[in-house]
Amino acid sequence: MGLLSKILGATVDRTIEQTVKKAVNGAVSGALNAAMKQNAQAAAAAAPAQQSTRREETEPSGFSWGPALPGEENQYNYPGSYVEYFAHVFREDFPEYRVTHEQAAKRKATVFTFWSAAGSKALVVELMPESSEAKKLRNECANLGIPYLRFYYDHEGWWNTRAYVDQRVRGALRN
Repeated sequence: MGLLSKILGATVDRTIEQTVKKAVNGAVSGALNAAMKQNAQAAAAAAPAQQSTRREETEPSGFSWGPALPGEENQYNYPGSYVEYFAHVFREDFPEYRVTHEQAAKRKATVFTFWSAAGSKALVVELMPESSEAKKLRNECANLGIPYLRFYYDHEGWWNTRAYVDQRVRGALRN
């Protein structure tokens, strides 16, 4: 016994019942599709506003992070490896220091050391992957009173622009 037969209390032709079901299902599907389309259009209209809000949140500092590769020199548009990029920035922006670098023992990290004219350590900079939790060098520097910086070379959306690197290093050397 079909739905219409129950509602009407009589025997209804099977073809009529199927036609009515299709019509009802079509109307429901149409309404759902229209609602989904309307939601998609509303989301699309809101997306530029959300994107611009995200950009506004990052652009005030924006010189080293965000969704788009910045035009400023950074580790990703430099014609060399990230180690070569940092060596280049340190050499050109801090000529008053002798800067050496070495591969850290037993882990993926490169350690740059800034030496003052008097021959003492002025700053230690560690380049390492974001997944690293190494703290030994940072702790050693803290115990010896040597400024320490860390740059992650593989953090998504983080560009390590020249201005950012320069600003952080200058700040650490002042302290």
